[in-house]
Amino acid sequence: MGQQGRQWRRRVYVHPIQRKYFFLSLVPLIVCAFLLIAVVFIPLHLAVRDPASDPGEVAALGQSYALAVRIWPPFILSMLASCLFSFFITHKFAGALYRIEQVVRRAAEGDLPRAIRLRRRDDLQEFAGLLERAFETITSALMAVQEREALTMKELAALQANVKSGSNDAGEILRHLEGIADRQREVEAILATFRLPSRNGDGPKADQPSWNEATL
Repeated sequence: MGQQGRQWRRRVYVHPIQRKYFFLSLVPLIVCAFLLIAVVFIPLHLAVRDPASDPGEVAALGQSYALAVRIWPPFILSMLASCLFSFFITHKFAGALYRIEQVVRRAAEGDLPRAIRLRRRDDLQEFAGLLERAFETITSALMAVQEREALTMKELAALQANVKSGSNDAGEILRHLEGIADRQREVEAILATFRLPSRNGDGPKADQPSWNEATL
């Protein structure tokens, strides 16, 4: 049963958004069916059943009514076909959306992906590529910060060793302090490529536009 469920999800029903478009394709057809009943079938039926109607007119209306009745089977079949077809059409982007959601959920937990792999015929390929580039940028920045942190810790350990040994070499101490300051400046330069909130937590920096401003 579990294997069949996975096959069903992979081949037909991948993401809840498919259910939404299934009903979006079904509702207009149902409304159209009710309009046909109210506007065409009920008036024809009443006209055919009216004993005061002219016999020739009744015969013509009877033929129209019979023709209208024959419309129902293909209409119902087209309704079912449209609903089923919506599943297979949305499957091309629903599968991609499901995969992207998985990747983003893992990224939110700290597991940044190296690649976002979609099926060759899936939609949203361009969006997945942009998202992958964004993760690459973030990963590269974090790795660069990690490298600077390691160098900073090395300089700090050397500085602590000099202090503990009672060394009074001001030049050596100053060199280590300058090395730590250099690493700090490098980290700030890396972080400056991102539009981070200001340090006081009040929002973007004054010289950086907010998201809404940037998109106008």
